[in-house]
Amino acid sequence: MSMIIRAGLNTGLRFSALLALVLAGWALIMLGLPFVGPAGRLVAVVGDEGRAVRAIAAAGGRVVEVRRGATLARGDRAGFVAALYAAGAPLVIEGRVAAGCFATRGA
Repeated sequence: MSMIIRAGLNTGLRFSALLALVLAGWALIMLGLPFVGPAGRLVAVVGDEGRAVRAIAAAGGRVVEVRRGATLARGDRAGFVAALYAAGAPLVIEGRVAAGCFATRGA
């Protein structure tokens, strides 16, 4: 294998590894943020709308907005995110950033 091809493969592998590391870090931040900070933060419950709304109600929260693929919610008590998971929420991520990732219902 020529030196130029080998150098190109190494560069591509390094870029792919760096990209995977950045995406994994971003995912961990999005998953961890709902657990830190004050109560009342906006969270996004990702998944089926009906299941998300039921989990939010069971956890004592309120629905802020329903979007395609996620339901935005707030809960005033500490431990709201843990209560969402206990009530059957499939995935809870940080809501302010996630809101931009999901289209509004009419769009």
